[in-house]
Amino acid sequence: MVIAGLLLAAAALFKVHEALTVYIAPWREGIWESYEFFLLQIPLEFALGVWILSGVFRKAAWIAGTLAFFAFIIITLAKGILGFESCGCFGRVHVNPWHTLFIVDIPIFLLLLIFRPKGEKLLPPPWPHPFHALATAIPAIGFMAIAAPLLVAFRPEFKKPGDWTSVKPVRPIPIDRPVLNPQPKDPAPAQPEPALPVPAPTPPTSEPSDPAPTAVNETEPAAPTATTPPAEDAQQWPWLQHIDIADQIKHGLTVILMYHHDCPTCAEMMPRYSEYCKQMQERGDQSIQVAFIAIPPFHQTGPVPADTVCLLGKLSDKEKWAIMSPYVVALADGYFVRDWPQGTAPEPENLLDEIFDHD
Repeated sequence: MVIAGLLLAAAALFKVHEALTVYIAPWREGIWESYEFFLLQIPLEFALGVWILSGVFRKAAWIAGTLAFFAFIIITLAKGILGFESCGCFGRVHVNPWHTLFIVDIPIFLLLLIFRPKGEKLLPPPWPHPFHALATAIPAIGFMAIAAPLLVAFRPEFKKPGDWTSVKPVRPIPIDRPVLNPQPKDPAPAQPEPALPVPAPTPPTSEPSDPAPTAVNETEPAAPTATTPPAEDAQQWPWLQHIDIADQIKHGLTVILMYHHDCPTCAEMMPRYSEYCKQMQERGDQSIQVAFIAIPPFHQTGPVPADTVCLLGKLSDKEKWAIMSPYVVALADGYFVRDWPQGTAPEPENLLDEIFDHD
């Protein structure tokens, strides 16, 4: 009972620290991992831990604690099966769900079943000593009452994509895209020109040679251009100043995938992006580059493939970021082109189509 109570109280305090330092998505993104559920879970978990430790109504507290750890087993097992890298039980202290399941949840559940209080009624008289009950109840109830308002009041300001929605997207010029490139129309007018050498064999030999370089010169300027000329009020993507490899992604067409180290969707999509870039590099195709940008807090492990050819960078850890990963953004010469809904990533084979055909 003492171990279970201490663990519950400590886990609640770890979650308080997480709620005050890390962005947690609202309930619209999933109720069980939402900020609103945190506001409910933290005071209940702390109060249950204090109740178990207090010894007040010992059998009722044992029943509540045993049911709680049975629920933890189900939740942790589900997270392990779904591939979560952390169980989320201890805030920013990341523990593998399988470790939590077999080292913490199942052993404590079994210990509670074995060392259950015997010979006691559920809510027995005589009642606990009034001083003992008040000394336990007042802190627990007080914490439950003020925890949620304090967490909301002291929640830090986070930078989120909605902060720069006023940035006007630019329209990238299609490069090496036969469907949209007007250059295939050039050979048509060039076909009648062979009739010119017929009336004058000698002089026209120099004349057909002149149009050829002219036609080449007309197409050359468009080749290195990645974007249409930006409008006078256009500005480069504001978050570039917070990325350590900004100089490498300011040129050409770049797709940025922002990720958290424990993001299961990132773990699925990033190897596919990396393989796509590797295949393009083998073909000598440099029409697009991909950059993987880590979102704080950083971790030694993560979903980035060891042999990736994609650019690797980090968001500044001096700011608080409200990003649900993966978050994918397309830039052209540092100017914002488009983004995709947070928590999703387009198929790498569809990137160019979705960038150029997006309205």
